[in-house]
Amino acid sequence: MSHLSMPTWSPSSMPTRTVMSSINPTHNSGLLHTLSSVMDRASTETDPINLISMSQMARGAEASLTIIGAQEVLATATADSVKSQATQAIFEATLNLKELADEENLYNTNLKMAPNVIYLVVFVLIFLYICAMCWKSRYHWYNITFFAGYGLEFAGFVGRVMAVNNTTDINLFLLQYISLTIAPAFIMGGIYFIFAQVVVIHGREFSVLKPMWYSYFFIATDIISLMIQAGGGGASSSASKNHQDTAPGTNTMIAGILFQVVAMTIFLGFWFEFLNRIYFKYSKVISQSTDNPLAKRSFGNYFKLLFNTKSARAFRRDHLDSYYNPKFADIRKRKLLDWFPLAVTVSVVAIYIRCVYRVAELSQGFDGYLVTTEVFLMVLDALMIAICGLIFVPFHPVWVFGSSNVIKLATIKKNHDQHDEEKVESNSDQASGEISA
Repeated sequence: MSHLSMPTWSPSSMPTRTVMSSINPTHNSGLLHTLSSVMDRASTETDPINLISMSQMARGAEASLTIIGAQEVLATATADSVKSQATQAIFEATLNLKELADEENLYNTNLKMAPNVIYLVVFVLIFLYICAMCWKSRYHWYNITFFAGYGLEFAGFVGRVMAVNNTTDINLFLLQYISLTIAPAFIMGGIYFIFAQVVVIHGREFSVLKPMWYSYFFIATDIISLMIQAGGGGASSSASKNHQDTAPGTNTMIAGILFQVVAMTIFLGFWFEFLNRIYFKYSKVISQSTDNPLAKRSFGNYFKLLFNTKSARAFRRDHLDSYYNPKFADIRKRKLLDWFPLAVTVSVVAIYIRCVYRVAELSQGFDGYLVTTEVFLMVLDALMIAICGLIFVPFHPVWVFGSSNVIKLATIKKNHDQHDEEKVESNSDQASGEISA
């Protein structure tokens, strides 16, 4: 039986290039059985979802049978016109199979192996480093949150690499999507606690909020954001499976990520205000005792201190350090601490860029330009999270604060550092009074 005479779907689009399919003739009987079974069931089926699924099965079986039949013709044909007809049939059937595969592609794009493997390797290395730090260091809160965050990044890219040649597997899609969506929340949880430790090292008087409030408040906003995103994702996934409008679920997900962006914007405001205070809270007092230009509050001086220029390091050592909590003076003498504000700033801004990108991505829908162009995810998502992870390789708290974690959760919650800090503030006020006198 020749399958060239069977009716076929005409391709709706023409790719710039393609490789014509070749199918093993031994699949012929199975394909015929599938086609016959689908046709019999379709005559009595009333559920529209099942009918769509059957239509796809019939379309794939018919295109495959057409290719097998054309291959048989090409194997024995001698006339050029017959060969041409058979080749054209294979070409059109190939386009139909490709179009069918594109319709079932959960990513709406063809994933590329190389960049996904590269990021998988990067996140594996970061994850293994964090595992080593879990054993080596006593910074348990930081280690646990980064372990969870970069473990999820690792799992997400395992899913993407496995999906390169299997873009229809819903389990792989959910593995990469859920993992990469929630991972930054865990990473930021570690950074929130680092912020609390930096506040204690310098002094609570320089912070807008109490140290642990940053963790309490912003972890709560992350949880709320994830719950909103999960609800929207579930609704969108269910609608997609039932071939219904996914817009309500997608809009809910956008609201969740937008909520996260707003929370991170507020966090950045607190962080930059903290830096402003540790740099310039006593600028008037210092200006009266020195003519150092860095004593003046300005954007230029702010960035010099943030980027830890040579003059900024000297100014911090000679003039600023005496106003900070003396209990942790030894920690502040560690060289990496001078660079730590810049490291944290770059890390948080990188994650912030990733969250803004996610809002823009979802606002276009799952078939939008940003979603279907993989390079955006690689640069604006994966690269941003990788930058954060790589920064905290040399800037892990064990290298910045020391091997002994002296600023533990209990230390902060029980205000063990505050008595000494009050002495500092009292001395600062006394110094200010003496200068005024």
